Amino acid sequence: MKGIKIIYNYSTKDRTGLYAVLIIVIILLYGILGSIYIMGLNLNDSIYYTIITLATVGYGDIIPITPLQKIFSVTLALSGVGILAYIFTFIISSITQNLQDMRSGRIMERKLADMQNHYILCGFGRVGVAVYEELMKRNQKVIIIEKNEEKLEDMEENENVVLLNGNATEDKTLKKLNIDKSLGVIVTTGSDVDNLFIVLTTRELYKDA
Repeated sequence: MKGIKIIYNYSTKDRTGLYAVLIIVIILLYGILGSIYIMGLNLNDSIYYTIITLATVGYGDIIPITPLQKIFSVTLALSGVGILAYIFTFIISSITQNLQDMRSGRIMERKLADMQNHYILCGFGRVGVAVYEELMKRNQKVIIIEKNEEKLEDMEENENVVLLNGNATEDKTLKKLNIDKSLGVIVTTGSDVDNLFIVLTTRELYKDA
């Protein structure tokens, strides 16, 4: 992708977090049940032994004796190391992604704030592409808003073009676009209902649009 685009993919983050919680729950159950049936501990001691083993603390007050108990304890400890490594990696990845999103958001905000005497193109389907090509022939600045990310993937970078992956029917999206400094808003989504809604919302927000 060449150009400037903001994409928030919360579904992937949600699934990753859900999988992490599920894995932790499964390992905790494995540790507690194994401590009860293999180590011969009561429920309280099983929870205690599972947590200190997963945390790789190992106070030594409960010691595995039989080969089966030792195998169980080793697998539980290795699971704890894996969980800690996964959680640490997930936290670092989330922080890095959030920083990148913040940086991309600031870049986009500056780019949008600097735009003036531009056209705003809502929708990048067949009609939108034709309109965009005509605007490029006339060397016009344009902000393209398209909620389908795939339609923007083949766009080439151009100093006169800002690509925004978003929904033009949302007030908060329209307010970012410096409509009051634009030459016009061109609505070319594939839905007549969305087209009408965008027009009415734009006129409500900007009477002179």
